[in-house]
Amino acid sequence: MNIMWCLIAVWAGIAVPAHSREADDGLAARNIILPQRRVILPADRMVRQAVGMEKVNARVLVNGRSAVTTLELNVRNDGSSPAEAELLLPVPEGVVVKGFYYGDGKTAWQASLMPAAEARRLYDRIVAGRKDPALLEFAGYGVIRTSVFPVPPRSSVKLGIVYEQLLVPADHRLDYVLPRTEALSGGVPWTVRVELAPGKDGPGNVFTPSHQMERRELEDGTVVLTLAEERMSPGPFRLSWLEARGQKGQGHAAPDTSIYASPDAEGGKNGYFLAMVGKDGPPGANSILREVTLVLDRSGSMRGEKLASMKEAAKQIVSGLNPGERFNIITYNEGINLFEAAPVEKSGESEKAAHAWLDAVVARGGTNVHEALAAALAQPSHEGMLPVVLFLTDGLPTIGRTSEKDIVALAGEGNKAERRIFTIGVGEDVNAPLLRRMAEISGGLPSYVLPGESLEVKLRQVFRQLYGPVFRKVRYTVCSPDGREQPGRVQDAIPSGTLPDIYSGTPAVLAGRYIGTEPFLVKGTCVDRNNAERAFSITVDPRRIASMKDDFVARLWAARKIGSLETALMDMGEDSSGTEEMRNYPKTLELAEEIMRLSRDFGIMSSATAFFADDGSSGSWRVPGTSPRGGQMGRVMRESREGLGAIALQENAVAKKKELAVNKYNIQMDRRGRAVSFHHTAQIAQNGYFNRNGVWMESAVLSLPDAGRAVRTVRVGTPEYAAVADKLVKTNRQGLLALDGSVMLLLDGETVLMQNSFP
Repeated sequence: MNIMWCLIAVWAGIAVPAHSREADDGLAARNIILPQRRVILPADRMVRQAVGMEKVNARVLVNGRSAVTTLELNVRNDGSSPAEAELLLPVPEGVVVKGFYYGDGKTAWQASLMPAAEARRLYDRIVAGRKDPALLEFAGYGVIRTSVFPVPPRSSVKLGIVYEQLLVPADHRLDYVLPRTEALSGGVPWTVRVELAPGKDGPGNVFTPSHQMERRELEDGTVVLTLAEERMSPGPFRLSWLEARGQKGQGHAAPDTSIYASPDAEGGKNGYFLAMVGKDGPPGANSILREVTLVLDRSGSMRGEKLASMKEAAKQIVSGLNPGERFNIITYNEGINLFEAAPVEKSGESEKAAHAWLDAVVARGGTNVHEALAAALAQPSHEGMLPVVLFLTDGLPTIGRTSEKDIVALAGEGNKAERRIFTIGVGEDVNAPLLRRMAEISGGLPSYVLPGESLEVKLRQVFRQLYGPVFRKVRYTVCSPDGREQPGRVQDAIPSGTLPDIYSGTPAVLAGRYIGTEPFLVKGTCVDRNNAERAFSITVDPRRIASMKDDFVARLWAARKIGSLETALMDMGEDSSGTEEMRNYPKTLELAEEIMRLSRDFGIMSSATAFFADDGSSGSWRVPGTSPRGGQMGRVMRESREGLGAIALQENAVAKKKELAVNKYNIQMDRRGRAVSFHHTAQIAQNGYFNRNGVWMESAVLSLPDAGRAVRTVRVGTPEYAAVADKLVKTNRQGLLALDGSVMLLLDGETVLMQNSFP
């Protein structure tokens, strides 16, 4: 769903040899295409040629520090006349062009690399000649420029271009960037495939902060990442990984650690950091043996297909346990039934007995959630194993102790064996906030089976995620380089004090704000599958590692902070009476307003934003922080306890708290359970941008008393426009030049209106 960042210069009816380079003076007579956006015509409008992109396939092969990128591009000419084109491909500095292929690849074609300074001069000439200012978003990159090639009428041609770059490590970490536009419009199909060859000690902590990738590991250790076209959001594709695993002195036994940081302004003394503690490998590799208790609702509402699907999935879970792991099954309605008094080791005999026991389960009666959970937590746990509870229900607590506070307290304070509780809500009639809190307080995760989804499939999916962790009991402190505790160096850390369990390929993440530029340490301990304690230490040195180009750090912190505030707001609604609601209103309003402020500053829509669109779509909304609806939003989030809307709020908030790739389209669920997106918002650098009547307003401008009033106007194609672009490059904000229409921003303390198009 994105915009190709290759630039194709196209013209027709000009007698130019296919293997020659058109003189730069010929630029004025050419059409320039930003593929998947629009054709930018020459000033004299003499040439109109319908040439564009059909699809893009990117493949990246990484071996050691070498990354070879192959792009296959389909270009189509829908016109009735032959066309000729030239490819401009922004790339990082220092790449080596390996080849340019056209059609069947039998004929040699030329491509050469222009360094960044020369590429910038070319961009300035195109912009000054009434072309497109979005070219300037690639200032700072080099560009590969090809020879001229033909595009026959009413035909498609395939292009292939290959380049290699040598990646330079920083703190044993390698970073790869594939430049792409920040423009929101367009829709060319994109696919990306990355193969990371196994090295002596890597790759470790593989991280794609720009896009959500599907990941698998081959038998030889190669890590394969794939990105389907529907997940391709704007902006450059970024990939990072460690070339050496483990902490110095502890080798492969210790967790892998990575650190990223971004200042809050150019040369800023404060900023944001993101620390990752993980261990890569195939799912289940070196994982801790589990003790799994299935707690299954058999109330009357589970009759029919739901009960049959639940029983079949439970059988598959038991059969899927690894040798040496233990299990038990508890079913409940108004009463409790146990398969065994305590978890038993999986064997052929115990598996057969469990299947037969499940076959005899029938559905009737009410729903006693508290007693079922108490029975699961009261079981004796087996030394050296990770105790896990899969708790399934399709309704509200109706019998016994039904108070949310009591049930949550049981999952927390009453959970003496520290069992991880993974909750599964079936259908709309569940207390969605309760299931989330039961999971989060115990270190588990909530899941919901929505109408139309398969209970059996969802239950199996949840279980597949529960390969025992590689490390648990992950705790950290913030210290000075000499080991003294320095909690004041970090603010708004998420989470605080304790990190979640670490699973193979899924690192634990600590995000926060750092204060000051002196180095500090994040020191921690964890326990491995053999119950041995392992230590890790991460050095955060802002002066050395903080980069404006790592702006994703601030946005990921902001998303996690918003998600945490949202769940805190929703938790205020448990067991509330009318009197309590009135007493909590000031707190509700305070939390709602802080959520809206963060949403405005970073361009991240809150979980309830979609609820205020008139039709549930992205077409009707207000800029966060400028709407009087803070109190209304707070009430909706606090009072929504059941139904699709409540489930959507939990899903949205939990997704933000776990976010590991920026969500530039702000995709989330609305009150009807539909996925919606917001194309009137943009996230560039550390700022949010909101489209007001065709003008993109920067978040910094929206916070001013006279928001919407520009001090000066800068027109595209002027020397002043190029000078402003230079300043934007320094703060990594040049991507805003790709936004359609004008942009109002704060620059050197004054409000500037950038006119990105000609009248």
